[in-house]
Amino acid sequence: MSPERPPGRRLQHLLAGLPAAFAAAPRPGRIDACPCCTPQAALDTLLRTPRELLGPDELTRYATSVLNTVGSPADLRYFTPRILRLLLTGELLLPDLEPFCGKLDRAAWRDWPEAPYLGELLDALWTDVLTGPEWWDAEAVLCALTAADPGSVDRRLAEWARLATPTAVERLHEFLLAGPGPRNAFWDRTSPSYRAFTAWLRGPVLLDAVADAFDRTEEPAHLEQLATVHDILGTLPYRPSM
Repeated sequence: MSPERPPGRRLQHLLAGLPAAFAAAPRPGRIDACPCCTPQAALDTLLRTPRELLGPDELTRYATSVLNTVGSPADLRYFTPRILRLLLTGELLLPDLEPFCGKLDRAAWRDWPEAPYLGELLDALWTDVLTGPEWWDAEAVLCALTAADPGSVDRRLAEWARLATPTAVERLHEFLLAGPGPRNAFWDRTSPSYRAFTAWLRGPVLLDAVADAFDRTEEPAHLEQLATVHDILGTLPYRPSM
């Protein structure tokens, strides 16, 4: 685990449990691939190396290209626990989390036997964003989580809007200071998730939540952040939910 990115305790526990959770995922006997894009030697390495011993050198090409020029939903299921662990600890730099989570949706991960465990892990990641380490980019993780599970966007935004922790306030403050709307390049701007996020930013629910948080906060630094957030939100044109 990378010392530069130690996850929060619950997320760390779930990451450690991924191999056991996916123990029943069948190891592929072969991986189909475009021979011009992925040499057979790289595929042979993936097939013969124990999953938990695979590192960035072995997985980067596969994780970046899977479901495009290499692999199938079946072998992605097998490799997902290792790829996710390396991505979320910062050891695997490519692919970005957002497109990889989109591949999970394409692979219909919610139909996998491991779906309850994987869903719990994704929930823990969002909790980490709102309560834990400072390196998480809230918009990037939100984009990734809604790419993996588009139906989760409303509850993710509702959890953020509670502004239940100083970290949740700080994440919103950081996001709005950088600009008034979504900026992540991986958003599908035609998607319901993107429209929901934009409407949330410009609607009354978040503005009211910020006012409520201001009333129950005593820490001067957080009061200043909330006041700034409220001022920025107040300048955004209203957009109703769709």
